[in-house]
Amino acid sequence: MGTVGSDRAVLIGHSAATTTSHQVGCQRSLNLEQLKKAKLHVEMAVKEKKIFTVQGPYPIIRRLLRARGWVERKLLHMGRQLEQHCGDQNKQRLQTAPSNAGGRQREVLLNPRGGAQPVLGTTDPLQHPWLPAEEEEQCDEDPDGIHGLMSYLARDQLPNFIWTNFLEAIDCQLLQDSMVNHYARVDAFTTKEGLCLSLQNLPWIEQADPNTFFPRCYRLGTMDDREAFIEDFRLTAARSLLKLALEEAGDRPVRTEQVPNSAKGAARPGSPLYPELVEEALEVCKQHLGVLQHQDIDRNTPSPCRTCIDWDRFLQQYYRVAHEGAGLVLTRQQRKQCQDLLQNLAEKLPQLDMEGKLNVWVLKPGAESQGRGIICMMRLEEMLELAWSCTAPSVQVGRWVVQKYVERLLTIFGTKFDIRQWFVVTDWNPLTVWFYQDCYLRFCSRPFSLHHLER
Repeated sequence: MGTVGSDRAVLIGHSAATTTSHQVGCQRSLNLEQLKKAKLHVEMAVKEKKIFTVQGPYPIIRRLLRARGWVERKLLHMGRQLEQHCGDQNKQRLQTAPSNAGGRQREVLLNPRGGAQPVLGTTDPLQHPWLPAEEEEQCDEDPDGIHGLMSYLARDQLPNFIWTNFLEAIDCQLLQDSMVNHYARVDAFTTKEGLCLSLQNLPWIEQADPNTFFPRCYRLGTMDDREAFIEDFRLTAARSLLKLALEEAGDRPVRTEQVPNSAKGAARPGSPLYPELVEEALEVCKQHLGVLQHQDIDRNTPSPCRTCIDWDRFLQQYYRVAHEGAGLVLTRQQRKQCQDLLQNLAEKLPQLDMEGKLNVWVLKPGAESQGRGIICMMRLEEMLELAWSCTAPSVQVGRWVVQKYVERLLTIFGTKFDIRQWFVVTDWNPLTVWFYQDCYLRFCSRPFSLHHLER
């Protein structure tokens, strides 16, 4: 009789809870047999650590977890919680609870962004004042009320899996024994600045060259990265000039690609430049190749960008050739030198082929998303000036990332596209990643052209 009486009390308590909850309009009558099955199911879920909590609707998440034997501990609205006669006693018990590790683990707080903080591990229902009514589970998802009953039976259990909309909704340090659908401190992979730093540190932990699979990038907020970017831009300009030189036919000047709205030089398009311009580019690339072949170890070889070349003048003349259509004087001997040198550089520089001839770079705010604030630029001084002049907190110079633009890229019917691939990381050590079998493509709205970088 005692067991039957306690079971009836549970049904009465559950009925009172649902009367004040969001399922007030869809209550179902539950009998003792259903209660016994629900209790056994909850006991098994607790034993197997299959108690979960979901913030928001997510019917598919609920359905798939329940199909695998999981039991949900539901979140309730503030003001709709179950009235308990022992509420004052519970509050007093919480206030006097010891602050040991076990107590902290049982009294984990959900952090509803400034609202009241319900306590996991007590008989109080989880309350989220920021959970909108439209995000609650609908009645047709639990027509017989059995999941609501099991949630009531599991009300004092700490969830083993928590699905939230925001990482800030929980305290990850206190939920050490719970799995959450968000990882804390993932800026190293989820921000452009963090990803750039992670790629730079990759050779220290793995025998891999990030330049073989990711366009080279730099953080303009650090002096070392900024200096490395300036040197990279100059070397890329020298290589690009050699590529443009190979477009020459014999000794005749030839018009190169023209980019509208970029003509800032005084030279007339098509007018030949100084013959020594190609010689300077050849000398820079020869020195760079020597560094790549480690020839600078045995002798005092200066950095290719710290030679006697006047880089300001060189870049201005390169702009005239690459962006404004100025002609370029090239001899047949220089043509052969350009071919041999670029072939040798290609063996050391995996991105030589994709970097093109216009020296286009992408300037990105380090912590923005959805393409906000991204701009393509081709002049070194303009990129540095933009980074230093921007005052917005999210795009200050310390958060700018500059990345080499892929000028020779794969297109579909002449249109750029992104491959969007969903995946889930289930473990860090060893790193375990599951990729969804299907992916989708996102196409640009206009055909790709280096003449219109704003698109």
